[in-house]
Amino acid sequence: MNPLARFHSAFGGRRAILALGGLYAVIGVSWPLTQVGEALSSSAAIIVVVLVSGSGLVLLYGGYGLPRTDIQPRFFTTIASWCLRAIGVVASILLFIYLAGQLSDPVNNFLILSALAGVAGFGAGAYDARAKSRTYVLEQRNQELQDTQAELEETLDRLAASEQRYRTLTENFPNGAVALLDTELRHTLVAGNALEETGYDPTELQGKRVQDAFPPEVVDVVEPHYRATLEGESTVFELETPEQVFEFRTHPLTDEGGRVYAVLVMSQDITDRKRREQELTDRIRQQQVVADLGQLALETDDLDELMHEAAQRVRAALDIEYCKVLDLDPQADELLLRQGVGWKPGLVGGATVSAIEADSQAAYTLASDRPIIVEDLKSETRFTGPDLLRNHDVRSGISTIIGPSNDPWGILGAHDTDPQGFSDEDVTFVQSVANVIAEAIERHQYQHELEQSVTSLRESNKRLEQFAYAASHDLQEPLRMVSSYLQLIERRYGDAFDEDGEEYLEFAIGGADRMRGMIEGLLAYSRVETSGEPLEPVDLEAVLENAREDLQVQISRSDATMAAESLPIVEGDHDQLRQVFQNLVSNAIQYSGDEPPSIHVSAERNGSRWVVSVRDDGIGMDPDETDHIFEVFSRLHSRTEYEGSGIGLAVCERIVERHGGEIWAESEPDGGTTVSFTLPPAGEHIE
Repeated sequence: MNPLARFHSAFGGRRAILALGGLYAVIGVSWPLTQVGEALSSSAAIIVVVLVSGSGLVLLYGGYGLPRTDIQPRFFTTIASWCLRAIGVVASILLFIYLAGQLSDPVNNFLILSALAGVAGFGAGAYDARAKSRTYVLEQRNQELQDTQAELEETLDRLAASEQRYRTLTENFPNGAVALLDTELRHTLVAGNALEETGYDPTELQGKRVQDAFPPEVVDVVEPHYRATLEGESTVFELETPEQVFEFRTHPLTDEGGRVYAVLVMSQDITDRKRREQELTDRIRQQQVVADLGQLALETDDLDELMHEAAQRVRAALDIEYCKVLDLDPQADELLLRQGVGWKPGLVGGATVSAIEADSQAAYTLASDRPIIVEDLKSETRFTGPDLLRNHDVRSGISTIIGPSNDPWGILGAHDTDPQGFSDEDVTFVQSVANVIAEAIERHQYQHELEQSVTSLRESNKRLEQFAYAASHDLQEPLRMVSSYLQLIERRYGDAFDEDGEEYLEFAIGGADRMRGMIEGLLAYSRVETSGEPLEPVDLEAVLENAREDLQVQISRSDATMAAESLPIVEGDHDQLRQVFQNLVSNAIQYSGDEPPSIHVSAERNGSRWVVSVRDDGIGMDPDETDHIFEVFSRLHSRTEYEGSGIGLAVCERIVERHGGEIWAESEPDGGTTVSFTLPPAGEHIE
């Protein structure tokens, strides 16, 4: 017995489901509460609570209601097994993704996906358990029948010498018939209530040979088995008629010398059993079709491929002649036969059906919020079939809208040339296929809109970058002229100014210098994307060392100490990452307060990303201001307190975003500041 089976045996399938549901319900509420504000945002926490706790409640509700279903208690363990296997599969996939370095939030992803997998496993397990329950009931009934037949055989063997006893038994044989045939295959005894349904009179069969009593197509089936029984072999076979199915069992009757002197034939009408088995097989096949189409919808971007495959699979599953997918054109008030199978050549992609005619089946379907079933179009009073159906002698079918009833995309129709009824399961099957197509269309439209938005956003960003660069570049020349003339005035006429004039001139020169710094910063900000080098493996320790060399004068002047832990190799732009380190270390020195600056650089792996941090023990800031410091020209202090253009951190953010990462700050007043940013490991290119 495997571990899972031992667990179910010891704990019980239903208790396992309830325990699993309770566990997810508790974890879904408690886990996010411990993570909000640290590793989990409020919105993410709500998502975790809703999906994980909701899944747990679904499992609790489902497990609590199992005794009221038609599922045998012995198969509750099947449902629990499906739940645990689904969770195990998701866990294995997430583990593989985690080991591959592609999972950034393993705990929350595991909680959400495993909880949803548990619910999905419950649904699949319930379906499997219900099928097994039905099969179990059929097997029990079949076993009871076989036991009855075995008992009958034993009784007939014991009472072979008494024809009257045979007759008494056969006349009371339920839903079947019994016959004794001699070595010439002549009926010596015929009885049983099933003969009344076949149209044969037992008294007329008495004394007739099989070859004379039945039509050739029946003789061709039964005679070989009877001949084999005369040779001492028991047989079991089925005989199908247009309306019924019979199961035959033959047994040789022997005398004391072992010689076969008669054939005992027992037959039973198994039409209902075969019909139930066929219905179960059809349901399983239909569910498999829906699952396969759902998988195809996820794998392909070609809607016509999905629609054509859906039409083929629906026709095969329902054993009908035609299936179609109609595409609604609201402006033209018509439906296009976009895809279909069985129709005359040349119609698919060109034929149209009216969507507004009052007596049109298509219009009637579009106006309904449920599938439309037609058992015989010739006797239908609600509407008439369009030319497309009449020209193909369509008599029956199912049609349902694709998409929401208030905004349908089109119609899925399944049709046949014979009048017939359709079961509720058939209708549900067609609706499920329509839902798969609708979801694929919605996803395709969303993807198309998203791609258009991304393209538009990229073009807009490109134009803004070009504008910022052009504006900043064009401002450089007049600003240089202003600055040059101010310096010229200072050199030639500086002695002529009084104290106020010198102060005003100093303000003007300082303002021009600051303006030049701001323009240079804006130029650097606008050229992050256009002037960057392709991303490649970069050693962050070498990058930091280069940045330290560039800041050596500032570090020496401020008597700063700088320590760095082991830094990784990442996928990045060496020069831009050096600029990030320069800006962060320079800020740490500038805002160190009265004490010599102390700076610490570290890195740690978090899922599929490296988190690099630059920490100082300077003046810090209000935590509410940490989001604003990355805005362009944002300042927390006046220029008389601290110099700077207010664009350095904005450039850092732009560079980090180009690397596919994020940047943030954590700080407290007089408690220092830690600026952290994420970078991809080497080998992971960012699009």
